[in-house]
Amino acid sequence: MTPPTLHRLTAIALCATAVAAVGAQARAQSFAKVFRLPAEPVGQAVLRFALQGDVSVGWTAAGACKGMSRPVQGGMTPAQALMRLLPPGCHVEAVDARTFRIVVDRMPHPRTAPGPAPGPSRLPSALGGALAEELVVTAEKRAEPLIASPFPVSALSGMELTRLGGASFQSVASQVGGVASTNLGPGRNKLFVRGLSDGSFTGLTQSTVGLYLDEAPITYNAPDPALRLADLERVEVLRGPQGSLYGSGSIGGIIRIVTNKPNPGAYAASLIVDGGLTQRGGASGAAEAMINLPLPAGAAVRLVAYDESLGGYIANIGRGQRNVNQTRRKGLRASLAAPLGEWRLLLTATHQEIDNSDTQYALGEGRLTRYNRVPEPHDNDISVVSLDATRPSSWGEFRFTATGVRHNIHTRYDASNSFDITGPAAFDEHQRVSMGTVQAEFASPTDGRAHWLAGLFTAKSDQPQNADLIAPLLPSTARSIYRRDDNLTEAAAYGEFAYDITPRLTATVGGRMFISWLRHRADDFELDPGVPARRLGLKDSGFAPKLRLSYTAAPDRVVYIQAQEGFRTGGFNLPLSVVGPQPGETFRRRFRPDRLWSYEAGGEAAFLNRMLTVRAAIFHAEWRNVQTDQFLSSGLPITVNIGDGGNTGLEVETALTLGGWQIRANGLLDDPELTKSARIFPARPNIGLPGVPRGMAAADASYRWSPVAGVRATVSAQYAYIGRSFLTFEGGPASRMGGYGVARLEGDLASGAWRLQIFVDNLLDDRGNTFAFGNPFMADTQATPLRPRTVGGRIERLF
Repeated sequence: MTPPTLHRLTAIALCATAVAAVGAQARAQSFAKVFRLPAEPVGQAVLRFALQGDVSVGWTAAGACKGMSRPVQGGMTPAQALMRLLPPGCHVEAVDARTFRIVVDRMPHPRTAPGPAPGPSRLPSALGGALAEELVVTAEKRAEPLIASPFPVSALSGMELTRLGGASFQSVASQVGGVASTNLGPGRNKLFVRGLSDGSFTGLTQSTVGLYLDEAPITYNAPDPALRLADLERVEVLRGPQGSLYGSGSIGGIIRIVTNKPNPGAYAASLIVDGGLTQRGGASGAAEAMINLPLPAGAAVRLVAYDESLGGYIANIGRGQRNVNQTRRKGLRASLAAPLGEWRLLLTATHQEIDNSDTQYALGEGRLTRYNRVPEPHDNDISVVSLDATRPSSWGEFRFTATGVRHNIHTRYDASNSFDITGPAAFDEHQRVSMGTVQAEFASPTDGRAHWLAGLFTAKSDQPQNADLIAPLLPSTARSIYRRDDNLTEAAAYGEFAYDITPRLTATVGGRMFISWLRHRADDFELDPGVPARRLGLKDSGFAPKLRLSYTAAPDRVVYIQAQEGFRTGGFNLPLSVVGPQPGETFRRRFRPDRLWSYEAGGEAAFLNRMLTVRAAIFHAEWRNVQTDQFLSSGLPITVNIGDGGNTGLEVETALTLGGWQIRANGLLDDPELTKSARIFPARPNIGLPGVPRGMAAADASYRWSPVAGVRATVSAQYAYIGRSFLTFEGGPASRMGGYGVARLEGDLASGAWRLQIFVDNLLDDRGNTFAFGNPFMADTQATPLRPRTVGGRIERLF
């Protein structure tokens, strides 16, 4: 064979090899699948990827691919998914359309200082605001990408929460579409979603919004415990009733606080110190620390601790005291993650204490003063212990969750000259909620046309409560108003089944079959000693369905229609003579369960290479036998079925990323109302539901740039408008509130392991009335002003 011929054959062989390689790469990219891959140990993640993608992976680079994988969600080719999944230190080679090889990078990566655990909130792009496409939500018990999720969900990453001033969820609630809150004080507030309010006060009724810490339900009928948002991955808000997946309550929606998990791949630690000065008020300060320690055998522990002091701004002119409404909040969270054979275990313990030295209402709108003869402290202490165990396999994933909650709440009101006491008097109320839940779920693999989830749930809660009337100057005169104990046991079987009718069209059906037993005991009625002790019980059962049809036009464009039901169990009031109603005030011994059906159509679309995203939904809710907690003229609480209600509205969320700019906006236009009064308690139909306005809007604009090499800077501004609403179902000028706007400015610099932030809250020093209530034993007009203009800063150091 002559040399020219040999050269030609060699060239032909090389071309054929190149064409084959290109063909293999093209075939590898010729088909796309939907991947749902959470962050987990990389070996386990590669196995899950291979099962979902129906591909083979050559695992020859185990030494370079340790640590945690990156979360991957959405429709893409297997090659794209695998490249996004792997941590630094390895990359992907396509052997053919369904075979991949993981190999070690030839160029070593530069060494960097160890940082916090990987996760959406810690990505470099999240300095000053995470990119929306990086967030993964699990509010519907499956990992889904935030963009194009076929249900009404919003999420804020940990870095966004910091930038927005998210010390607690209430402080950032306005930046999440459709979320409203009362403002009685830290640890005393109620949260509402989509304008579905059962009243402004907390009592016996189960909360309309389910609050979760990771997988653990942490409230029943108690107010929001106002957990400090320390070391979080994200906060998720799932709007609309969630009876099929989450059970009783959750009529308005679900709020999930998702913490950063222990990372076995790297040591990490951080220290945060912040403070602020409130105009016409006291100084505030806080310290927060986190440490993540890898342990042998792939385990890790993560510890978070904080101590915060929030300065007051209300003056008690009668007692000559300033800044009486000071608050101390301190807490600790410890998490241990460890493998146990095929299982992955996460054990978490959380404890927080809130001590309010006094209440924060004023007498007269626009003022920062009031007169109380007796201070009104409030304590809210919560402890949560949870175990979350997961076991993935080729036939699905099993999850077992057990949770124990202990929630203690103490409230004191100035009840001077109330009841039959002349002079200073205090009404003391003690509430304790002890709750245990156990839940087992099995989820099918997400590949294939059909996927499903099935679960069993059981819960037991004990809610002792007592109220006493005390004359502080004569403690021996203390008298018990009542003692009561409500013991609730629940059991349920639930599930969802989704079927891809076509690659783009998916139908989902779900439901929850439930049963509950309530035992009620009440006694110790010293104000009316002739009333005998009571022992009562009731049983409730039913089925809560869910239907959804979704169409995915593209990986980042989806539309859906759905209908679902929410429900709450009933309960018992105290005897009539104990709570002391006045003429015209009537009620029943028992309040009945209520039910809510919600119908909606919505969707989300991304444009301009995902620089612009728009999510919108139109909804209609019909609410039967609305349960509500109210106060009688005596100042004592009562629970009634006040009538039928509902809401119809439009909600919109948009986000635009352009260069260094990120602009987000949300709005809610709705018509919450009581459509039919039961005529057993003062109520006026068609004036709105208490505490929720007919319109809310918020905007957030931030700009990121690098002024010098190695330094990242962010400036941002937020504005929120809260429309008018009433405190009660009756309405009236004294209960009108809302109709104000509040602005915030923020800036930060980050360089290496340091970050400095400065901010101004309530920039325009608005004094809008956020809540027209403070004390049920006072007849004066009450208002809760916004915290005056506050200037502060924050320093963070990573180790």
